[in-house]
Amino acid sequence: MPAPYLEQIRRAKEWQDAKVTSTITPTLKKICIKTVSRHMDVLDKKALDLPISLIKELLQHLNIVDLDRIQPAVNRKGISTSFVWAGILRRISGPRKGSTILTEDEWRETSMHKLFNLAFYGFRFGGDTKYLLNVNFNSLLLVMAKYIQHLVLRTSRPHGYFFARRSVLSVLEKGVRRIQLGESTQLREWPSDVLYTLHRLLDHGAARDVIINQSPDPRLLAWILHGRGPQSKSHQCPMESMQGEMVKCCQAPNTAGSSAGDAEAANSQVPEEEEPDEEDHNGGTPCKRPRLSIASAKAELDLTSSPCQCMVPKPLCQMFIPSVGHSTEICHKGQIHSLKINDFRVGVFPVLLPLLPSWLCLHSLSLQSAWTFEEGDALSLAESLQQLSATPGCSLIELSVGSLTHPALMESLLNACPTLRSFSMEIHPVAEYHRAPLRSIPQPAHHAELSLEKLCVKVPKLRTSVESLMCVLLRSPRLTSLHVSGINSSTGFSPSHLLNTVAESNRHLKDLTLEDINLSDCHCAIFQLLDNYCMLEALSLKDCRLLEKCSDKEDVVRQLVNSLKKVPSLQSLNLAQNRLAKTVTVLGELFKGPSPSTVKELDISSNFIQPPELLELGKLLETHRPPQKLLLTLKSNPLDRDMELRDTALGTLSHLCDLITDHWNSRDTMADHISMM
Repeated sequence: MPAPYLEQIRRAKEWQDAKVTSTITPTLKKICIKTVSRHMDVLDKKALDLPISLIKELLQHLNIVDLDRIQPAVNRKGISTSFVWAGILRRISGPRKGSTILTEDEWRETSMHKLFNLAFYGFRFGGDTKYLLNVNFNSLLLVMAKYIQHLVLRTSRPHGYFFARRSVLSVLEKGVRRIQLGESTQLREWPSDVLYTLHRLLDHGAARDVIINQSPDPRLLAWILHGRGPQSKSHQCPMESMQGEMVKCCQAPNTAGSSAGDAEAANSQVPEEEEPDEEDHNGGTPCKRPRLSIASAKAELDLTSSPCQCMVPKPLCQMFIPSVGHSTEICHKGQIHSLKINDFRVGVFPVLLPLLPSWLCLHSLSLQSAWTFEEGDALSLAESLQQLSATPGCSLIELSVGSLTHPALMESLLNACPTLRSFSMEIHPVAEYHRAPLRSIPQPAHHAELSLEKLCVKVPKLRTSVESLMCVLLRSPRLTSLHVSGINSSTGFSPSHLLNTVAESNRHLKDLTLEDINLSDCHCAIFQLLDNYCMLEALSLKDCRLLEKCSDKEDVVRQLVNSLKKVPSLQSLNLAQNRLAKTVTVLGELFKGPSPSTVKELDISSNFIQPPELLELGKLLETHRPPQKLLLTLKSNPLDRDMELRDTALGTLSHLCDLITDHWNSRDTMADHISMM
């Protein structure tokens, strides 16, 4: 019985406290702790009666199953397990640069997620793996699976032992909310057992979000999307054997929602997707990104084909796992609420667009591409969205599209679906950027109010009209979050106009992010925005060259500080990449006086702050203490110029702030240059 080891641990502790110099003391203590750790399944209650210092040492020797089980009891004794989970994560991923602020639960979830992905695909665990000892593989998978909400599926086969334990998949079915398809998305490269996992999670589990990293094989996309809408009913889904290259997935005839996806899945003659032509056929300046067009894909795909006929009517589970037998069990089709395709290509539109008008359960759609959308294709998307929006029961509230060629397409998409609450787009203009869209779709009244609450617009520093952005802001009185980056004032547009429009039309704004925009001439507009009625909770002016034209930089920063203190709701401030340098000390006045700022998070990364200025900032914060501990980010500053002074400054700040730093090497001249940009 291992219980006597508990008494031996107490004695070892007493000997150590009495400064016994015998070399056997640490060895005995170590032996006892390791022995207890092997029997935690029967000793956990007694072990928790040990002194706190010994419990902390014991935690480091437990496997993750025991650690996860006793964590609630350990927490009740006032002990955090963060340091143990952080140590496990370091062994898995290697040392991290700088410091990371995570909660105890976040450390545990991150560690479990990393470990599960390694175990799921049968990778060997290297280094010290004591956190995996004295426990069977299935128990490890079960405890790790509890924390998996985002599962990445790859073409490599999961560990064979995984499928021998149905209980693990059952846990995943209950917990996984998001599925991400990594690596190749060609249907023929996906093993049947991986597709079976995808089927179980989507159709028998709680997964509702799908992320596809690469442009998918249209046949794979058709199989994923087919029938997983609100109108779909339980049905048997016929497919050819997984030993072939083709998967046929269909609904029964006359079922609502028959679409191009069905025809795509049925047509075994559909050719492989071709790469889009990167040339500019208009004879103008080459595109910033290559264009894509769906014209050729439509020619290759008969969108009017009738649904495929049932050829091998078997439930999905039977089709993937023959050992299921000839059961007549019905495989229900689950719903997909969110779809994100990160590498959108030409073959996707013929499958996706016909499905959109009846996809009532779709909440979020994101189509990102390294290619630039043709205007005609973007308007085809708008037409499908307009049909969806006009259908009772439409749930779409989030849309993200990139990259579009013309700013006016933003209004076309928003007018097509005016109930959107979140919209994000990236504009990559081509030659003749000012040209109107090729054709138009029926639009509501120009000044119709939009439901937007969140808007993100990214524009490269090219000649781009922002008139459409101003119109959208004027029509979005409910806007609470705005992110704009890259607007070039050389086009005759002043960022002051943007700030004034926000101040007048978006009075409910809580989160404002302006990035890579020259605000050196906009100080008055910034101060007016902050001085007037303002509900901002987060303000980010990153890489906005705030002090570029200032003769008295300290005075401008002081005016900014005084305006910030007038915003009682402000909790987060980001001034990264603004060349603050020595003026950073003025930020110490944020908490000075009878009405101190309410800021809880401050990011001053990449501002060429050196140790003397940082120390002075620390002393000012000691004098004018923040109402609560400040989260201070100091990354990419040349603090290594004086290591001793840096340590003094960080020591002073550590009593007042939670610090996020890094080990940035300012001796690299390029790093110096970047920090000043």
